Amino acid sequence: MVGLTPAALRAMFEAAQAGELRGVGGTRRRLLPEHALDIFVEVRFPDGEWALLVSSTENLGDRELVLAAGLTCRCREGRLEVVAQPTTDRHMFCVLLADLLNHLRWAQHRAATALVARLTAWQAMLGRGPRDGLSRAESIGLLGELLVLRDVVLPFTGAGAAKSWVGPTGAAQDFRAEDWALEVKSVSANTLRCMINGAGQLDRFGLRELVLVYQVLARDDLGVTLGALVEEVRTHPALGADRPLVDNLLLQAGWMDAHRERYERDRYRLSRRYCYRVRNDFPVLAPTDLPHGVLNVSYSIDLSTCAHALVDEPALGDILAPPPNRERSRA
Repeated sequence: MVGLTPAALRAMFEAAQAGELRGVGGTRRRLLPEHALDIFVEVRFPDGEWALLVSSTENLGDRELVLAAGLTCRCREGRLEVVAQPTTDRHMFCVLLADLLNHLRWAQHRAATALVARLTAWQAMLGRGPRDGLSRAESIGLLGELLVLRDVVLPFTGAGAAKSWVGPTGAAQDFRAEDWALEVKSVSANTLRCMINGAGQLDRFGLRELVLVYQVLARDDLGVTLGALVEEVRTHPALGADRPLVDNLLLQAGWMDAHRERYERDRYRLSRRYCYRVRNDFPVLAPTDLPHGVLNVSYSIDLSTCAHALVDEPALGDILAPPPNRERSRA
């Protein structure tokens, strides 16, 4: 897969387009001949469409994903094609294809199905509108969630832990398992005022435990960059076969490897982490508290009044541990 950068792929398409007589039909070039999948790029005439074609023995079903204007993905049984119209942003299309081909390194099982999952993550990310990287607030938020994933969730919950990271999907809380949830708030100012966005963020309905994890991040030349933390999480030994899942969630959160250099100047260290057990004596507004006609609300909590709800990380580990481990730790 060496050399299959967005620039190399664009050059391949442009060379194929320039060398073809402008009739009806197309020209096709094979990629990754060593891979088990049959993978081709194709330029189609007379319309000038660019396409990635993948054939496999997997049953992908029949579906169509609209990724962006003029950019579609179609599945027919074991055949997958990603097609860009001439009006599509060619650079973005080649960034997408390079990402898909790189993703195949981690998709050892059911590779074509993994590509469809990756394209679904692209659809979710592009559906939020044109993206030119994460804002400062968004990058701090993602960094904070990754710190919790690395430091808390992966060590305490074991195999399959990454499946609890649901923040990038738009879920009410950032981490949620069968009977517990974590809501992560990360700020770069040394304050104990925590903004809650929506009555659902601290709603305990259906949960055994809900914990608010509040983190203060300090700018520090010796701190970690967002890109370095992304790689650290990706290679975490507890992640195992969930690497493709984490990659897809990163994409849904707005992280793109092609943008990594944009975040290299910003380095942070974890200054403080507070974990608050949300119970009946914790100041929250639940959906059932809203008056009739009020559809949503944002509010701020003064965490200096919530010292009674603090739990340390060993206690948090007991909260998150799978039931057999939890019972043993209490024995």
